Amino acid sequence: MMTLPNVTSSPGKRESIGVWTHSGAPLAGLCLLALAFALVTPSRLQGQAGRELAEGTAALYGGQYEKARTIAANYLKAHPRDVPAHILLARAEVAGGQFQSAYEVLRQARESAPSNLDVLYYLERLCNVLSQDEFRRLLETAPDSFRTHQVLAESYLARNDRGGAEKEYQSALKANPESPETLDALGDLMRAEYKFDAALDYYERARKLSPRDFASAYGAANCHLFQHNTQRAIESLQLALAIDPDSAVSHLALGDAWLRVGRTEAGITELKAALRLAPNLRQAYTLLAQAYQKLGMAREAKEALARDQELAREEAQKAEAGNIEESRPSAAP
Repeated sequence: MMTLPNVTSSPGKRESIGVWTHSGAPLAGLCLLALAFALVTPSRLQGQAGRELAEGTAALYGGQYEKARTIAANYLKAHPRDVPAHILLARAEVAGGQFQSAYEVLRQARESAPSNLDVLYYLERLCNVLSQDEFRRLLETAPDSFRTHQVLAESYLARNDRGGAEKEYQSALKANPESPETLDALGDLMRAEYKFDAALDYYERARKLSPRDFASAYGAANCHLFQHNTQRAIESLQLALAIDPDSAVSHLALGDAWLRVGRTEAGITELKAALRLAPNLRQAYTLLAQAYQKLGMAREAKEALARDQELAREEAQKAEAGNIEESRPSAAP
């Protein structure tokens, strides 16, 4: 059975999620998170920085954030594309609580060096700090709004706590009964628990509210495939593709569905469409090899299978490289 990829969709004190509690009370965690972010040593900064930046870095670690900021800013006037200087300035801004300014500095650094790992690392960390700060604002402004419950639900999902996520999504739906995205999220939760009838009910409610809602059409198709109701799955996938013709996974799923009902040529057409949009979609090659073999097209089947195996090797190599990288000890600060 092919599984479609997921497409995602009176306040009291509650368990804290991340850095903020639902009551809106800020925790010390945000300050610690920001400071930890500011004081992490870039992997290559020490080797690249000159005497001025070394002095600025020493000031940063000594708690002299304004001095560090001034040194980095002055250095950038003479070296406007210097990435380590941008990073030092951003770290100093973060340590001083100037998160938005730090973001602008790192964005400029990314324009100069889009593949620099330190820039990307600090941007990711800073976006985490910014998201926590914005969540605090959301809690203070509307602690029981459907958006607040939605963010909390997503936080539970990130921890794989489906029970907590469902509770918050239900609260979000109560706050805004006409939210297709909340209904889709509940549908996805039910589908993940193999409660397909319940999931289909949520998806249908979302579709009625928003007839061109892609997530509900796609989610319903997945349910129908699990229930072996291929014709209904085809109808839902055709609706999904009418909404988003460039959805590679929808073409893939529709191709698979056509193959199941014996429409081999139609299946091949959809699988080729999926590969035009996502050339490395390995499952499409797997299904194409089967379809070509069924039609007696031995050469095409062999080529599709070879590409399938090539992609499998590449995936294995990437997974092995990732495991090696994770096993390396962290650099000392």
